[in-house]
Amino acid sequence: MAFLPLTVHAQEGSIEGVDSVEMGMSRFDRRVNHIRRYWASLIPTQFVLQNAGNMGLISTGIGWSYGKRGQWETQILWGIIPKYNSTHDHLTNTVKENYIPWSISFNDWLALEPLETSIYVNTVYGHEFWRSQPRRYPDKYYQALSTKFRINVALGQRLTFNLNPEKYHCRSISLFYEVSSCDLYIRSLFQGTDISFWDVIGLSIGVKMVVL
Repeated sequence: MAFLPLTVHAQEGSIEGVDSVEMGMSRFDRRVNHIRRYWASLIPTQFVLQNAGNMGLISTGIGWSYGKRGQWETQILWGIIPKYNSTHDHLTNTVKENYIPWSISFNDWLALEPLETSIYVNTVYGHEFWRSQPRRYPDKYYQALSTKFRINVALGQRLTFNLNPEKYHCRSISLFYEVSSCDLYIRSLFQGTDISFWDVIGLSIGVKMVVL
């Protein structure tokens, strides 16, 4: 009977920031455990496939979710722009940050995320795109923005289907859409040109699969 309170105390308490799992570990083992947890946190928890969004015709990539409710997401995507009128295709790279403040669950397997806000930076690989104005152009010929990087903002919604991971090897699948624009388009809109509001926004659709 004297052993029981000690067991309960070990499960509920901690010593100097050490949780109950590490109570019996040496200092070296605890350090190894912390390092393993750090590297485990770098494993992607989701895969994304997206059409359009100022990041290419088709983009795909990996992502991580975090926060108390998983409301924050960081995604890295790679896309492709077909050559169209240019001489060859172009690859794109995008770093994207999402914030999802609410989730409405209809039942155990279906939920709606009525608002998704995003900000992301996109770059296009190729010598045709530059970070600063080349010397071949007159001074300040291109006033402000480079053609190498684009800053984008987006608003959207998601419909999430929660799955049995034991059966499907996947926790959930989300279908989403986004309405987005980039710094170059917004700048053109406020410069008083003939561009309308509907000319500077674009629609994209995609799917996200959460595996961890």
